[in-house]
Amino acid sequence: MKILLKTSSITMLISLAIMTGCTYFNHIPPVTTLENPSRSRTLGDYEVAGNVLAVQVCAACHGVNGQSQSPMVPNLAGQQREYLVNQLQDYRDHTRSNKYAVQYMWGMAGSLTNKQIQELADYFSKQPPVRAGKVSSSDSKLARGKEIFENGIPAKGVIQCNSCHGPRGEGMATFPRIAGQHNYYLIQQLNVWKEPLQKEFMEVGGNTWAPRTIKFARPHGVLMINEEKNLSESDIEAVAAYLNVLE
Repeated sequence: MKILLKTSSITMLISLAIMTGCTYFNHIPPVTTLENPSRSRTLGDYEVAGNVLAVQVCAACHGVNGQSQSPMVPNLAGQQREYLVNQLQDYRDHTRSNKYAVQYMWGMAGSLTNKQIQELADYFSKQPPVRAGKVSSSDSKLARGKEIFENGIPAKGVIQCNSCHGPRGEGMATFPRIAGQHNYYLIQQLNVWKEPLQKEFMEVGGNTWAPRTIKFARPHGVLMINEEKNLSESDIEAVAAYLNVLE
């Protein structure tokens, strides 16, 4: 009887210690949130860090390292930080929309704080960009894409892509990185700029390339609309193919 009583008392003490410990640690943030990701699911928990959101939420579509496996979902690895901040703010504020945004991105970004957006942008911008494989230099489509990227099409009033997106497509500040992006995704976006009224895949306004702090007399994105309207379907495919293999 004494042995049973003693065992029962020990069990009660252990249970009490566990309960007390859980309550105690719920009020003490971990050194880093990644040490205990389950805390992000605890009601009343501390604000979840951006890197935890990236791993637990964004990775489902964009990959843990920002390199997505779906041709429909953009790579975020090595993307320009300022561009990522702008896009996340626009998704949160419902000023950027597309076929999938209402279903996914509006909900994902809807509750993000400015701090979390900054942290997410930090996380993905620091991931190593996608490395393309070797491509034959004799490919005429790639040669055409390279020509447009570097020199534009002067006869049609299309300026070269690298004037805004950088000499290697790496992007600059609020101009996005387009090198190494999925071929399918690039074609969809270029087609949207060519036909801005067809908003199935992308914009309903929003700051697509300009800093949010700068006001323009003309609508945001007008630069891209002007450039893409004179691209043929084969030109769009050539540019996308070249950017897809550009590092």
